[in-house]
Amino acid sequence: MAAERFEVIVVGGGPAGASVATELARKGRHVVLCEREQFPRFHIGESLLPCSMPLFERLGVLPELERRFLPKYGAEFVTLDAKLSRHYPFAEGLVEGSASAFQVDRAEFDQVLLDNAAKAGVDVRQGANVTRFDTDTRRACVSGRRDSGERFELEADFLVDATGQKSLVAGRLGLRRMDTTLRNFSIFSHYRGAKRYSGTREGDISIVLAPQGWWWVIPLKNDRTSLGYVAPAKAQRGRKLDESFLKEEIAASEFLRDRLDGAERVAPVRTISDWSYSSERMVGDRWLLVGDAATFIDPVFSTGVYLGMIGAFRAADAIQRSFERGRFSAVDFAGYERWVQRGVGTYRKFVRGFYQPEFVELLLQPSDRLRLRGAVTSLLAGHGIDRLDVAWRVALFRALAQLNRIMPLAPRLPGRREAA
Repeated sequence: MAAERFEVIVVGGGPAGASVATELARKGRHVVLCEREQFPRFHIGESLLPCSMPLFERLGVLPELERRFLPKYGAEFVTLDAKLSRHYPFAEGLVEGSASAFQVDRAEFDQVLLDNAAKAGVDVRQGANVTRFDTDTRRACVSGRRDSGERFELEADFLVDATGQKSLVAGRLGLRRMDTTLRNFSIFSHYRGAKRYSGTREGDISIVLAPQGWWWVIPLKNDRTSLGYVAPAKAQRGRKLDESFLKEEIAASEFLRDRLDGAERVAPVRTISDWSYSSERMVGDRWLLVGDAATFIDPVFSTGVYLGMIGAFRAADAIQRSFERGRFSAVDFAGYERWVQRGVGTYRKFVRGFYQPEFVELLLQPSDRLRLRGAVTSLLAGHGIDRLDVAWRVALFRALAQLNRIMPLAPRLPGRREAA
């Protein structure tokens, strides 16, 4: 079988894959995108960050997203008993930038981005499952099978792995390194008729603090609400992760009971492992990883889509430069790899802190001194992760959280401390 020839092969049609393919096609590259599933398909990760808005505008999809999805202007952190809460409006951040984002149905959102890639000239092939890849000094090759059973072979100058947590390249090469401090599970579903805030707060995400983990409560359009629980494996306590488990945990929270009073579950109860990881290498000769294929961190701060998409834009720029130079060696993509590691590292430190009671206590009672609360708000919005004025304040916040462990700087959360 003769292989079809392209300049770039992108494997995976999620936000990162669709974005890198769109950008490269607009730069004049001949791009094929292989997606093993048929869209629309279910995916978790419905809460987006304000820092993504310029990316949507650059892709040309912002008007369509505004038409389809619920705006999100802030985030709320609240205890299980609803006695203590803190609202972080994005407009009050230290860094100027978009003050809103979206709460999205990912099946619909991902479809918008993939359709946009096709409009940009990407050869989009759904139901095309890539099972093998190979690279050498001259080319990158992939092969696989379509839903029809027909086999296919493709070759190109460059390969982009955007296959998410399955990570075709990292899995085959044994590059994945798990973060043993963030070995969590999640269980979740959708409900109709759940209570929500009104006005500009309708789309706010609520992050509900449990003794060992946290819940998300994400309002969506059409009176649907996404609700899920994330916790370390030890919180399972030998129980099966099923509907009974979810009901039992909901019943333990006054806040959740109130929000779901009279609501109806309208989707299956699903579970996934939210084990954070990073690839030992994210680039190689004629290949690189983007999005969750490269690295994944706990979703508490809703960073997944943004980090995947901004990484995709960076990757597209690096790949275009390689075409202009006629070189595709790993060293040419070292800058991209360092940027991904640095950006994800900033959030990974913050996420690790979230599972420490002294950190969360301070998050619920942030100081306005030295504009610390504004810096944390900017980080929650995704703004300023490369800026020194945000970085030193966030570092100071983490240091104060450590001090809070031994010296009470904020009201204690006994349940969370006992579970630590």
